[in-house]
Amino acid sequence: MADKKSTASTSKRDALRAQQEAQESAKKRRRIIGVIAGVVIVAAVVVAVVLGLNHKSDDVPTTGQITPPSATKDGVYTLNKDKAKGGVPTVTVFQDYQCPACKGAEDLLGKPLNDLSSKGEIKLQYHTLTFLDRNLRNDSSSRAAMAAAAADVVGKYEAYHDVVYSHQPKEEGAGYTDEQLRKEFASEAGITGKDLTTFQRVYDNKQTEQFVKNGNDQGLQELQKFGSAGTPTFLVDGKPWEGWGDFQAVPSADELLKAIKKAH
Repeated sequence: MADKKSTASTSKRDALRAQQEAQESAKKRRRIIGVIAGVVIVAAVVVAVVLGLNHKSDDVPTTGQITPPSATKDGVYTLNKDKAKGGVPTVTVFQDYQCPACKGAEDLLGKPLNDLSSKGEIKLQYHTLTFLDRNLRNDSSSRAAMAAAAADVVGKYEAYHDVVYSHQPKEEGAGYTDEQLRKEFASEAGITGKDLTTFQRVYDNKQTEQFVKNGNDQGLQELQKFGSAGTPTFLVDGKPWEGWGDFQAVPSADELLKAIKKAH
Protein backbone atom coordinates (compact mmCIF):
# COMPACT_ATOMS: atom_id res chain seq x y z
CA MET A 1 0.00 0.00 0.00
CA ALA A 2 2.86 2.38 0.92
CA ASP A 3 4.54 1.62 -2.41
CA LYS A 4 1.34 2.47 -4.29
CA LYS A 5 1.01 5.81 -2.44
CA SER A 6 4.68 6.62 -3.10
CA THR A 7 4.29 5.78 -6.77
CA ALA A 8 1.15 7.93 -7.05
CA SER A 9 2.90 10.86 -5.34
CA THR A 10 5.89 10.53 -7.66
CA SER A 11 3.62 10.48 -10.71
CA LYS A 12 1.87 13.67 -9.59
CA ARG A 13 5.22 15.41 -9.07
CA ASP A 14 6.42 14.27 -12.46
CA ALA A 15 3.20 15.45 -14.07
CA LEU A 16 3.43 18.82 -12.33
CA ARG A 17 7.08 19.19 -13.38
CA ALA A 18 6.21 18.31 -16.95
CA GLN A 19 3.40 20.86 -16.93
CA GLN A 20 5.72 23.56 -15.56
CA GLU A 21 8.36 22.74 -18.16
CA ALA A 22 5.74 22.91 -20.90
CA GLN A 23 4.55 26.30 -19.66
CA GLU A 24 8.10 27.62 -19.51
CA SER A 25 8.78 26.35 -23.03
CA ALA A 26 5.62 28.07 -24.23
CA LYS A 27 6.76 31.36 -22.63
CA LYS A 28 10.15 31.09 -24.34
CA ARG A 29 8.49 30.43 -27.69
CA ARG A 30 6.27 33.48 -27.24
CA ARG A 31 9.28 35.65 -26.36
CA ILE A 32 11.19 34.41 -29.40
CA ILE A 33 8.19 34.99 -31.66
CA GLY A 34 7.80 38.49 -30.21
CA VAL A 35 11.45 39.32 -30.85
CA ILE A 36 11.26 37.98 -34.41
CA ALA A 37 8.09 39.97 -35.04
CA GLY A 38 9.75 43.11 -33.73
CA VAL A 39 12.76 42.59 -36.00
CA VAL A 40 10.46 42.04 -38.98
CA ILE A 41 8.56 45.26 -38.20
CA VAL A 42 11.77 47.28 -37.86
CA ALA A 43 13.08 45.80 -41.11
CA ALA A 44 9.83 46.65 -42.85
CA VAL A 45 10.03 50.24 -41.61
CA VAL A 46 13.64 50.55 -42.81
CA VAL A 47 12.71 49.17 -46.23
CA ALA A 48 9.75 51.54 -46.44
CA VAL A 49 11.95 54.53 -45.59
CA VAL A 50 14.59 53.52 -48.13
CA LEU A 51 11.97 52.95 -50.80
CA GLY A 52 10.40 56.28 -49.93
CA LEU A 53 13.72 58.08 -50.33
CA ASN A 54 14.39 56.36 -53.64
CA HIS A 55 10.82 57.02 -54.75
CA LYS A 56 11.54 60.75 -54.52
CA SER A 57 14.09 60.45 -57.32
CA ASP A 58 12.24 57.77 -59.28
CA ASP A 59 9.17 59.99 -59.71
CA VAL A 60 11.01 62.89 -61.35
CA PRO A 61 10.34 63.26 -65.09
CA THR A 62 13.46 62.87 -67.22
CA THR A 63 12.39 65.58 -69.65
CA GLY A 64 10.26 68.71 -69.67
CA GLN A 65 9.95 71.64 -67.30
CA ILE A 66 9.13 70.97 -63.64
CA THR A 67 8.16 72.93 -60.54
CA PRO A 68 10.10 71.99 -57.37
CA PRO A 69 7.92 70.32 -54.71
CA SER A 70 8.49 72.99 -52.04
CA ALA A 71 7.60 75.88 -54.34
CA THR A 72 4.72 77.45 -56.22
CA LYS A 73 4.81 78.08 -59.96
CA ASP A 74 5.42 81.74 -59.13
CA GLY A 75 8.76 80.84 -57.58
CA VAL A 76 7.99 81.00 -53.86
CA TYR A 77 9.60 78.29 -51.72
CA THR A 78 8.11 77.47 -48.34
CA LEU A 79 10.45 75.66 -45.95
CA ASN A 80 9.12 73.10 -43.47
CA LYS A 81 5.60 73.89 -44.65
CA ASP A 82 4.07 71.02 -42.66
CA LYS A 83 5.58 72.24 -39.38
CA ALA A 84 4.24 75.80 -39.24
CA LYS A 85 1.81 76.29 -36.36
CA GLY A 86 -1.49 78.06 -36.87
CA GLY A 87 -1.35 81.85 -36.89
CA VAL A 88 2.45 82.16 -37.00
CA PRO A 89 4.09 85.03 -38.94
CA THR A 90 5.05 84.46 -42.56
CA VAL A 91 8.54 85.72 -43.38
CA THR A 92 9.34 86.10 -47.09
CA VAL A 93 12.88 86.79 -48.27
CA PHE A 94 13.57 88.12 -51.78
CA GLN A 95 17.09 87.11 -52.76
CA ASP A 96 19.60 86.84 -55.61
CA TYR A 97 22.45 84.35 -55.25
CA GLN A 98 24.99 86.89 -56.59
CA CYS A 99 23.84 89.65 -54.24
CA PRO A 100 26.52 90.49 -51.60
CA ALA A 101 23.91 92.09 -49.33
CA CYS A 102 21.86 88.88 -49.53
CA LYS A 103 24.87 86.91 -48.33
CA GLY A 104 25.26 89.41 -45.50
CA ALA A 105 21.62 88.93 -44.52
CA GLU A 106 22.01 85.17 -44.78
CA ASP A 107 25.12 85.19 -42.58
CA LEU A 108 23.27 87.33 -40.04
CA LEU A 109 19.80 85.77 -39.98
CA GLY A 110 19.99 82.49 -41.87
CA LYS A 111 20.53 80.19 -38.91
CA PRO A 112 17.93 81.68 -36.53
CA LEU A 113 15.40 81.85 -39.39
CA ASN A 114 16.00 78.18 -40.14
CA ASP A 115 15.70 77.33 -36.44
CA LEU A 116 12.36 79.14 -36.15
CA SER A 117 11.11 77.51 -39.33
CA SER A 118 12.09 74.00 -38.23
CA LYS A 119 10.25 74.54 -34.92
CA GLY A 120 7.12 75.81 -36.68
CA GLU A 121 7.41 79.26 -35.06
CA ILE A 122 7.34 81.01 -38.45
CA LYS A 123 6.46 80.16 -42.03
CA LEU A 124 9.68 80.86 -43.95
CA GLN A 125 9.58 81.61 -47.67
CA TYR A 126 12.24 82.41 -50.24
CA HIS A 127 11.61 84.17 -53.56
CA THR A 128 14.64 84.01 -55.84
CA LEU A 129 15.42 86.74 -58.36
CA THR A 130 18.04 86.69 -61.12
CA PHE A 131 18.21 90.33 -62.23
CA LEU A 132 21.89 90.58 -61.34
CA ASP A 133 22.69 88.46 -64.40
CA ARG A 134 21.86 91.49 -66.50
CA ASN A 135 23.76 93.91 -64.27
CA LEU A 136 26.85 91.70 -63.99
CA ARG A 137 26.68 90.37 -67.56
CA ASN A 138 26.75 86.70 -66.65
CA ASP A 139 24.21 83.96 -65.95
CA SER A 140 25.33 82.80 -62.50
CA SER A 141 22.21 83.99 -60.69
CA SER A 142 20.01 81.94 -63.03
CA ARG A 143 22.22 78.86 -62.93
CA ALA A 144 22.47 78.97 -59.14
CA ALA A 145 18.70 79.36 -58.90
CA MET A 146 18.17 76.42 -61.27
CA ALA A 147 20.58 74.30 -59.25
CA ALA A 148 18.81 75.17 -55.99
CA ALA A 149 15.50 74.23 -57.61
CA ALA A 150 17.01 70.92 -58.73
CA ALA A 151 18.19 70.37 -55.15
CA ASP A 152 14.63 70.88 -53.93
CA VAL A 153 13.51 68.12 -56.30
CA VAL A 154 15.57 65.69 -54.20
CA GLY A 155 14.65 67.28 -50.86
CA LYS A 156 17.80 69.33 -50.30
CA TYR A 157 16.79 72.92 -51.02
CA GLU A 158 17.61 74.39 -47.62
CA ALA A 159 21.03 72.75 -47.40
CA TYR A 160 21.95 73.66 -50.97
CA HIS A 161 20.73 77.24 -50.56
CA ASP A 162 23.02 77.66 -47.56
CA VAL A 163 26.00 76.12 -49.37
CA VAL A 164 25.67 78.48 -52.35
CA TYR A 165 25.79 81.54 -50.10
CA SER A 166 28.71 80.16 -48.12
CA HIS A 167 30.70 80.03 -51.37
CA GLN A 168 29.62 83.34 -52.87
CA PRO A 169 32.73 84.88 -54.49
CA LYS A 170 34.25 87.86 -52.71
CA GLU A 171 34.52 89.62 -56.05
CA GLU A 172 31.03 90.55 -57.21
CA GLY A 173 30.39 89.21 -60.69
CA ALA A 174 32.89 86.34 -60.51
CA GLY A 175 29.92 84.00 -60.40
CA TYR A 176 29.70 80.24 -59.97
CA THR A 177 31.06 77.51 -62.24
CA ASP A 178 29.02 74.53 -63.39
CA GLU A 179 31.54 72.30 -61.63
CA GLN A 180 30.70 74.04 -58.36
CA LEU A 181 26.94 74.05 -58.87
CA ARG A 182 26.42 70.49 -60.12
CA LYS A 183 29.15 68.68 -58.20
CA GLU A 184 30.97 70.48 -55.38
CA PHE A 185 27.98 72.26 -53.84
CA ALA A 186 25.81 69.16 -54.26
CA SER A 187 28.32 67.05 -52.38
CA GLU A 188 28.57 69.60 -49.57
CA ALA A 189 24.77 69.73 -49.34
CA GLY A 190 24.63 65.96 -48.86
CA ILE A 191 23.21 65.01 -52.26
CA THR A 192 24.45 61.51 -53.08
CA GLY A 193 23.60 58.30 -54.94
CA LYS A 194 20.43 58.24 -57.01
CA ASP A 195 19.51 61.71 -55.76
CA LEU A 196 22.77 63.08 -57.15
CA THR A 197 22.06 61.48 -60.51
CA THR A 198 18.57 63.01 -60.53
CA PHE A 199 19.83 66.41 -59.37
CA GLN A 200 22.49 66.58 -62.06
CA ARG A 201 20.09 65.42 -64.77
CA VAL A 202 17.52 68.06 -63.82
CA TYR A 203 20.25 70.72 -63.77
CA ASP A 204 21.97 69.62 -66.99
CA ASN A 205 18.64 69.41 -68.86
CA LYS A 206 17.61 72.83 -67.51
CA GLN A 207 14.31 71.39 -66.32
CA THR A 208 13.82 74.21 -63.80
CA GLU A 209 14.71 77.03 -66.21
CA GLN A 210 11.13 78.19 -66.80
CA PHE A 211 10.36 77.99 -63.09
CA VAL A 212 13.31 80.27 -62.33
CA LYS A 213 12.31 82.72 -65.06
CA ASN A 214 8.73 82.84 -63.75
CA GLY A 215 10.01 83.38 -60.24
CA ASN A 216 12.16 86.32 -61.29
CA ASP A 217 9.36 87.95 -63.29
CA GLN A 218 6.79 87.53 -60.52
CA GLY A 219 9.27 88.59 -57.86
CA LEU A 220 10.11 91.84 -59.61
CA GLN A 221 6.41 92.61 -59.98
CA GLU A 222 5.90 91.97 -56.26
CA LEU A 223 8.77 94.25 -55.29
CA GLN A 224 7.46 97.04 -57.49
CA LYS A 225 4.28 97.06 -55.40
CA PHE A 226 6.39 98.10 -52.42
CA GLY A 227 8.53 100.58 -54.33
CA SER A 228 11.52 98.28 -54.04
CA ALA A 229 13.73 96.90 -56.78
CA GLY A 230 16.59 95.48 -54.76
CA THR A 231 17.59 92.47 -52.73
CA PRO A 232 17.42 91.44 -50.03
CA THR A 233 13.88 92.49 -49.25
CA PHE A 234 12.07 91.05 -46.25
CA LEU A 235 8.31 90.83 -45.82
CA VAL A 236 6.37 89.85 -42.71
CA ASP A 237 2.83 88.76 -43.54
CA GLY A 238 3.16 90.35 -46.97
CA LYS A 239 4.32 93.76 -45.73
CA PRO A 240 7.85 95.20 -45.97
CA TRP A 241 9.92 94.62 -42.83
CA GLU A 242 12.91 96.91 -42.33
CA GLY A 243 13.54 95.68 -38.80
CA TRP A 244 15.80 92.88 -39.99
CA GLY A 245 18.52 95.46 -40.60
CA ASP A 246 18.56 96.54 -36.96
CA PHE A 247 20.62 93.52 -35.92
CA GLN A 248 24.36 94.15 -35.68
CA ALA A 249 25.20 90.58 -34.69
CA VAL A 250 23.61 87.17 -35.17
CA PRO A 251 20.52 87.14 -32.93
CA SER A 252 19.18 84.17 -31.05
CA ALA A 253 16.06 82.55 -32.44
CA ASP A 254 14.04 84.04 -29.57
CA GLU A 255 15.38 87.56 -30.20
CA LEU A 256 14.59 87.30 -33.89
CA LEU A 257 11.11 85.91 -33.25
CA LYS A 258 10.36 88.79 -30.89
CA ALA A 259 11.33 91.31 -33.58
CA ILE A 260 9.29 89.48 -36.22
CA LYS A 261 6.23 89.39 -33.99
CA LYS A 262 6.38 93.17 -33.57
CA ALA A 263 5.75 93.42 -37.31
CA HIS A 264 3.19 90.59 -37.30
